[in-house]
Formats: sequence, C-alpha cells, structure tokens
Amino acid sequence: MISNNTQQMSTTIPVEVRKVANNAPLIWLSKGLEDLKRAKIPSLVYGLVFSLIGLGLILAARSNPVWSAAFISAFMLIGPFIAIGLYELSRQIEEGEKPCLLDSIKTVKNNLFNLGMFVVVLGFILMLWLRVAALIAGVFFNDVELITQGWSVLFTDGRSAEFLMFFTVFGFFIAQIAFSISVVSIPMLLHRKVDVVTAITTSLRVVLKNPIPMLIWAVLIVTLINLGFLLAFIGLAVTLPIIGHASWHAYRDLVGE
Repeated sequence: MISNNTQQMSTTIPVEVRKVANNAPLIWLSKGLEDLKRAKIPSLVYGLVFSLIGLGLILAARSNPVWSAAFISAFMLIGPFIAIGLYELSRQIEEGEKPCLLDSIKTVKNNLFNLGMFVVVLGFILMLWLRVAALIAGVFFNDVELITQGWSVLFTDGRSAEFLMFFTVFGFFIAQIAFSISVVSIPMLLHRKVDVVTAITTSLRVVLKNPIPMLIWAVLIVTLINLGFLLAFIGLAVTLPIIGHASWHAYRDLVGE
C-alpha cells in the first residue's frame, strides 16, 4: 500500500519556468518605468534611502580604493533584497490596489523565515566576496600604499592592470552566482508560500532556460546601477526603483502560476 505522503509527493507539480524572447528585458524595464510613474512617491523614497546608504558606505571607505570598489560591487550583490518593497508595490499595482509604502514594508512578514534564510545565503556570498577582494589586494598591494595614496595607486602603479584584471574576473564569477540564485527568488518568496530551496532552484532553472535574455538583463541592471553611481549616487534614487519594479515583471514572465 502506498502511503498518503508518497501519494502527495508523486502528484507534486514542479514550478513552471517559461522561455522568454531576447527582447523581454527591455519590456520589463518599460513596465518598471510605468510602475515608477504610478507609485512615484513610495518608489522614490525607497530609492533615496538606499542611495544614501550606498553613498555612506563608499564615503566610509573612500581612503581605500579596494574597499570602495568592493562595496560598490557588494551593493549590486544585495540589490535583489534591498528592492523587496518595490516588488510589493508592483504587485499592488498589478492587483489594482493603491500603492502603499507601509503595506510594502509589512509584506516581509508573509514569508519571513524563508526570506531570512535567503538573506543568510546572500550574506555568506557577500562576506566571501569581501574576503576575496581583500586577498587580491593583499597580493598586489599593501595596506600602507592603499591608505596613503588612495585611488591614485590603482592607476599609477605598475601592478594596477593585473590587479584590476583579477578583481574583475573574481568579482564577475561571484556576481554571476548571486544573480543566478536571486533573479526571481525574492519576488517568488514574497508572492508565494515556497521555501528558500524551491526559490533558488527555480531561479537557477530560469537562468539555464533563458541564457541570452538573462545575460541582457544582467548587463542592463549593471548599466543602470553604474549610471546611478556616476550621477553622484542620487541617480540610484531613480534607477533602483526602475530595476526593482522591472524585476517583478521579470518574475511574472519567467515563472508560471
């Protein structure tokens, strides 16, 4: 006789992962911009708060270019989580509700444990990256050089090209891991009562099924965040909300009901 638990497991339907067109990321950005227009005040509040946090981190490490570069890249790693309220605002708009800043914050409690577990995973990746960045810096420079010469050491020292190459290669590898496990994970954890393993594996399946659209999406995200950095960080107050809202639409397109 087959047990009830076995019967339930045998009828479990896996999460549907959809194939999207290569131009889908541009459509997500367009929808994200529309959501920003419809939830202008709460979206810009989110963007401003996190742009100020990012600016504070960079100012705190301004005397050490390696730590500044590491913090900038770390900001991109944790981006999917810091946009958590923006996903909820887009869900409210999708459901025909009035976008509400307070409600978008409260929604975290709906799946708090699994969201917390995902934060632990992202935190581990972040700490790994900071340690790797420090190790690479230690190989090519010493702390005295970095502190006394500041950013100039990265552009005038004979070891600069090698350092930047290793820093970029390892940073790209870790960023790829973070992106692959998080591209739809957090919107999914907010929207559905699923566990963190299901969310992460679904995100990985999305990347494997849509390699070209995901590459384009990653490039667009990095471009918009860097544009925000170049605009004295205040630009992030606009670019981050667009990315956050667009990420909700990416999740809705990529993951079936």
